[in-house]
Amino acid sequence: MHNELDNRVVLEVFDKIRRFGEPYEDGHMLEGIVARSDFDGYSVHLSGSGVTLQLNFHQSYHFDYASDKLKEQFMAKVEYIHRHYNG
Repeated sequence: MHNELDNRVVLEVFDKIRRFGEPYEDGHMLEGIVARSDFDGYSVHLSGSGVTLQLNFHQSYHFDYASDKLKEQFMAKVEYIHRHYNG
């Protein structure tokens, strides 16, 4: 199975949202993407634009979305955060 997701990028974006984002409910929000983690840190969750992405400790992941267009918009925001927030 082809891995469509770069886990390293997801973890970097998760960290950038936590550092540069605003507190939001039980996580942080940046550019419309909310980053949360389980209480034990086993998995991280990114959500926004009608999409949820869960990345687990062993690098498995699960997307939940209603349409490919929503997923594309979500991934574009993830890529934007990855490229434009440094420090």
